[in-house]
Amino acid sequence: MDIKHVALSIGDYPLRAKLIGDTSLDKPVIVLLHGGLDCIEMWKSFPEELARASGLAVVAYERFGHGQSGKLTKPRERDYRHDEAEKVLPEVIKGLGLKKIILVGHSDGGAMALIAAGSLGHQILGICSISPPLVVNKVVCDGIEEAIKQYEKGSLAKRLKVFHGDATDALFYGWARPWLSEAFKDCTWADDIKKIKCPTHVIFGLADVYGYEASLKELQDHLTVEPEVLLLEKVGHMPHHEAQAEVINSIIRLCNKISE
Repeated sequence: MDIKHVALSIGDYPLRAKLIGDTSLDKPVIVLLHGGLDCIEMWKSFPEELARASGLAVVAYERFGHGQSGKLTKPRERDYRHDEAEKVLPEVIKGLGLKKIILVGHSDGGAMALIAAGSLGHQILGICSISPPLVVNKVVCDGIEEAIKQYEKGSLAKRLKVFHGDATDALFYGWARPWLSEAFKDCTWADDIKKIKCPTHVIFGLADVYGYEASLKELQDHLTVEPEVLLLEKVGHMPHHEAQAEVINSIIRLCNKISE
């Protein structure tokens, strides 16, 4: 399997991308959008296994401030998901010469996939959104408070620094503190969800520490297309690791719908 690592320059931001398979073929390309504290390496074997099972090329890229793609200098603004989905992602797509795209996003990346599907039009053929937090409620905030506790008193900081190095503190607090702030309390992505017209798959673990019921309801209330929903028992916030086969099978079903 052909694997290439590419350096992108999006505006003033250096971003890394990993390309698995031939992205120049006249086939859809699966683009992965990682979670709020993740990077390319934290996908582990998932991109390769997905490419092998689907027969499609897979692209995983890092957002600025993650992994080896720069260091954040300020906290996230409340519209950071829109900036990534509507400004950065189109430039990544253009920079890599991609034409037909299936988005697969996890957590923050799952929410960005939903936004992008509504804003980028026919270029996005379908999306699979895994564990997207779409409501700023007590369950989500309690999960973030616990993450802060684990970062400051547990082993989370050490584990993250393996991947993000000296950018880890800026990345972690640039994610955690804004979500607990007053500015984020009334955030909603309902209008973005209403714009989605392409086939949509949604996956949640029933044991997700950030909850799933409120976000699932948000999707069911506002999607104008009927989503395929996969709820996984005894699975937490990382279904693509904890239940990789089930997640990949869901994505393959999505690909099959698109090819019909």
